[in-house]
Amino acid sequence: MTRLRESTKNLLAAALCIVACSGEAARKEAASDVAPAGAASTPSSSPPGVARGRYIGVRHGPLPAGVSSLGGAVVRISGAEYTFTSVRTPTGDMVWLDALESGSAQKVVRAELRVPPLARDERLLMASCDVDGRLDPRVLAIVVNEANATKFTKVRQAWRVDAVNGRFDVIPVAGISCEDPGTS
Repeated sequence: MTRLRESTKNLLAAALCIVACSGEAARKEAASDVAPAGAASTPSSSPPGVARGRYIGVRHGPLPAGVSSLGGAVVRISGAEYTFTSVRTPTGDMVWLDALESGSAQKVVRAELRVPPLARDERLLMASCDVDGRLDPRVLAIVVNEANATKFTKVRQAWRVDAVNGRFDVIPVAGISCEDPGTS
């Protein structure tokens, strides 16, 4: 039994070393990667804005230390419930796609997106955007605030979550409009 534990520890240590080394090499190749410092980087062929990193797989009821909630939304994707959780981390603002664990208050981070800095006249809207006139709750978008508007048509950047592959894909902004869920 002791030998099995020792072999398991050695295997885990080797795997962590390989992951750390490969992440460092990828960061050196792609200095513009959007993943947070210390996170495994996405290949340079990934679209900008796709984040994979240190919080993927984290289980949380309360948020991890140093992370605070900025809001969120519950979404149904392919019959399963997920949440978009907007968080502030020590390395910046992010949106997590959390899977809800059945029979538990725990959530598991399935995808993460580093949110670019927002201008004073911008805001991030989640799960309330239309694409070509049809609601697509998987879409998040940075919109430009317009005075007295409840529907925003000036979209700076947009992503659609891919729950199966655990990522946020950048999508074209043409045809996207978002509503403020607090005013509709």
